[in-house]
Amino acid sequence: RNRRRMEEILALSAAAHLPPPGTLRLKGGGKAALNMEFDKQGFVDILRKLIGENRHLQNNPPLNVPQEDLASDHVMRTLEPFSVEKGGVLKIRRETFVQGRGNLIIEYPSGDPKAPYCSFVGSHLDVVPANPDDWDFDPFQLHVEGDKLKGRGVTDCLGHVALLTQLFAELAVKKPKLKVNVCCVMIANEENSSILGIGVDELVKRGMLQHLKTGPVYWVDSADKQPCIGTAGCVAWELKGTGKLFHSGLPHQAINPIEMLMEALSYCQARFYKDFPPHPDEEKYGFVTCSTMKPTQWTYPGGGANQI
Repeated sequence: RNRRRMEEILALSAAAHLPPPGTLRLKGGGKAALNMEFDKQGFVDILRKLIGENRHLQNNPPLNVPQEDLASDHVMRTLEPFSVEKGGVLKIRRETFVQGRGNLIIEYPSGDPKAPYCSFVGSHLDVVPANPDDWDFDPFQLHVEGDKLKGRGVTDCLGHVALLTQLFAELAVKKPKLKVNVCCVMIANEENSSILGIGVDELVKRGMLQHLKTGPVYWVDSADKQPCIGTAGCVAWELKGTGKLFHSGLPHQAINPIEMLMEALSYCQARFYKDFPPHPDEEKYGFVTCSTMKPTQWTYPGGGANQI
């Protein structure tokens, strides 16, 4: 399926006179296009450092509270030689609302104060928790097997962080004269929404991304490897049931909230899939699943196994 999808993209690229995936060309002020070179070894090196921090980037509070600065520190050290403070062209700043959990904003200016922005937003510095016992290898280290890279966060989303780091390093070296300002916003706290005021939500709330609305914004975060032409949103929901406590030997004296919730959820799911059936174009565009409604966590107030 991935091969077929890539062939379709290549066909579309050819029809539109675009370079194939993997080739990046930025039009500058001159007549010739500037070919940006992908530094494979540099990408692997920075990704190895990022993956090496991911044990402390897991986001599932209160058990796992990430320290995203550990990741952005590596990005800043990589790009520091190209920063304005060091005589370079990159404007780099960290915006922090919770200690140790900053957002990183990198800009390559065009030189024209009135120029619009082209922005890459959403590559996040936190990761989904990983239990090493469930893995065949250590998820907290980068494993390189030929052209295959393995480890927690390779695709979601430290690989994108490493990629954008390399892009801005290349821009800083080549110094193309562009008609747009190029901006990158690496964000904290993407994997959890129970605690707000840390990541992109707070940046938007404070108006720190307002200037990016002058041009296109690309959300660079995908949990897979192939080009992504569509993705899904998420709506969090909660269903609470309150029963009546009694000994399980006398269930007729109790009201079982577990059974209540199972019945209620079954009804909700049946209605959901009736109201939101698979779209007829899903296969055409390569979607691997239709819209879904799934419970992912379950909590109860505690008690003995012999209690309802």
